[in-house]
Amino acid sequence: MEEPGSGRLAAVAPGTCAVELSTDRLGALLRARSARERLLVVYLTLGDPLTSGPPDLAPVIARAGVDVLELGIPTPGVHPRGAAIGASFERARGIGLARVWAELGELRRRLPSTPLILLTFPETVADIGWARLLAESVRLGVDGMVLTEPTAETLGEVSAAGLSAIPLIRPTTDRDTAGQLEHWATDLTYRALAAGTGATLDREVVARLTAELAADSVKPFIVGFGMRNERDIRTVAPHVAGVVIGSEFLIRISAVAANDRARYAEKLVQRWKSATVAGAAVDGRAEP
Repeated sequence: MEEPGSGRLAAVAPGTCAVELSTDRLGALLRARSARERLLVVYLTLGDPLTSGPPDLAPVIARAGVDVLELGIPTPGVHPRGAAIGASFERARGIGLARVWAELGELRRRLPSTPLILLTFPETVADIGWARLLAESVRLGVDGMVLTEPTAETLGEVSAAGLSAIPLIRPTTDRDTAGQLEHWATDLTYRALAAGTGATLDREVVARLTAELAADSVKPFIVGFGMRNERDIRTVAPHVAGVVIGSEFLIRISAVAANDRARYAEKLVQRWKSATVAGAAVDGRAEP
């Protein structure tokens, strides 16, 4: 097993030699961002008719300012606890892996430079199979995996396959374990700010927590679980590499008529993206 980040190897058939990947979208994006710019990551579930369309919102929000798309795979055994993301999985339930792979491939074709990362539960691996999940991810141009129950072994296997291994580190994770997971992360870690998605955050507590994490972290980290608006983003922007918004995006989009969703999503993402610049001034408008 290689040291994390020491090489970008493509997953290949057993018995053949891995080769260097020519594209490192996520790592390149992290390196290219300015000292004040933070990444905006938005979550979507593959096959969810709310966001897959019509209209298909992924290209819309990528053009509007989303830097990275985090994508869920709605396999039979995965039942996320968060209400909004759980509902998204239910809407996409039963579409089948063939359609999932087709949609993922089409996203890569339409968004050649946007990093795509897969939200990966243990049940995702159980439903698809570890070897097949890695192979299809590489074949379709996926850039990384967020592992909800990461171990050094699984993070190492993801990284060795040429994908960015991104451990989800929860508030209950002890410091030693968090440090070990950070070591095995390829480019960055994902720090949960609350026990579950869709939580309501105390900005004062979150500001203090992210400052402490920044002082204690070796690698960049993104934060999620409870991010709702521009003020939340500005609260954490001085300390983080990026923010992840999932539940809030799905909740807001679900309240909008289908023929208005693309325009609404575009404006919403533009506001969120404008807040990802550390030190950006609040413009005085009410934030929904």
